[in-house]
Amino acid sequence: MKNRSMAVWALAMGTLLLGGCASKSVQSGGQSSYASRNAPISDLSTQGAERVSPGVLYAKADPSSANRQAAEIRAEQTATLAAGLRDVFFGYDSWAISEEGRQALMKDADWLKTHGTAQLKIEGHCDERGSSAYNLVLAEKRAKSVRNYLMELGITTNRLSVVSYGKERPFCNDRSESCFQQNRRGHLVLKP
Repeated sequence: MKNRSMAVWALAMGTLLLGGCASKSVQSGGQSSYASRNAPISDLSTQGAERVSPGVLYAKADPSSANRQAAEIRAEQTATLAAGLRDVFFGYDSWAISEEGRQALMKDADWLKTHGTAQLKIEGHCDERGSSAYNLVLAEKRAKSVRNYLMELGITTNRLSVVSYGKERPFCNDRSESCFQQNRRGHLVLKP
């Protein structure tokens, strides 16, 4: 009987606490605003949002933003291919650059030296094995390893940026070692 009374009391307290909480709406611009559940939804900025029910807004996708991002990615891919920059591939659970990777980076550094204003983004990637959190850290170490080697070869740090994608953007989707090897990479992207 005592346990049942405690459960009813806990449920009642939880209802009281949650009933008075603010609701949050997220807009496509990344801004969020808070409103009391009792405040009229019209008080919120609804640009880029869709009313689902009273008091609930969902962010709507902005097609112009998605199109702009796709165009930027295509421009980066085109510029990178035209420059002939090569990726660096890593062993399992490693961020050490192989001799083959060093040779590729020497050629990449030579190209960067002859194109003194070129900006480079170095993306770190992993295969699908391991947790997302672990792979984000490992991919960052890979990207930084590539960046540091390019700096040793004379490329200034203000021309290099690093981003980690972990296992979220695989190059190959097969479940084989040869595919995993292609996904363990430091991908060089020339910023147009």
